[in-house]
Amino acid sequence: MRLSHLLAAGAAVLALTLGSGAADAQALDRILKDKKIRITAQVDSAPFGILGKDNKPTGSEIETARQLAKDLGVELELIQVSGAQRIPALLSDRADLAISSLSITSERAKSVWFSSPHGALSIVIGGPKSVNIKSAADLAGKKIGMSRATLEEQEVPKIAPPGTNIVFFDEHAATQQALLTGQVDAIGSAAFLINDLSKKAPDKQLEVKFTVVTAYYGIAVKPGNFDLLQWVNSWVFVNKHNGVLAKIYETHTGVKLVDLPAM
Repeated sequence: MRLSHLLAAGAAVLALTLGSGAADAQALDRILKDKKIRITAQVDSAPFGILGKDNKPTGSEIETARQLAKDLGVELELIQVSGAQRIPALLSDRADLAISSLSITSERAKSVWFSSPHGALSIVIGGPKSVNIKSAADLAGKKIGMSRATLEEQEVPKIAPPGTNIVFFDEHAATQQALLTGQVDAIGSAAFLINDLSKKAPDKQLEVKFTVVTAYYGIAVKPGNFDLLQWVNSWVFVNKHNGVLAKIYETHTGVKLVDLPAM
């Protein structure tokens, strides 16, 4: 039996097992009956989510969502969101899952339930070679941009010394534009984003200055949707061990996926 058939069959059994429980434990049952799953799509965060040459969403997280829907045996509806809208989309029932490079943090875990990690990213400080930044101490007196509702928003201020001017933007695109136009001296972001920008704008001579933290990201579920979380964790386990997640990650990031811990 194919993997997609096995996972879909397991989902059906799990839904029947839990369907008699509380009303909020029937998300998987509803998805299977509707034959459709709604998953967030953030398309301003290369290489996790972008608009391709055909103007359709692609990237490692978008393709992960497509693979999950395929294995579940349902249609995928991508719910386009910004970074700040990922969790609200779940909590307002606009989406069933958030697969948008959502780093697992204790603060976010107060609002959503996370699956075991399916990917990883490094948060770095990046900027032009001409800007002298080698460590956190060098951020003093510099203007550092970053996007709201991101891991960098949580982590960079912790290591920034007094005198650091942190400027927040609502969208990744605005943060990137601020760096490219010289509105800020550097930005806090995923390492992949700096590498992508350096290829798109080689004249800016962008580089990674130093790594702030390496974090893991998971698939987020609205609290209470226990049946859906159980299936997602099973899916992550299977696809971590059969190499599917690593292949998707490497295809879009250009680097190998690190060993992923379990939760």
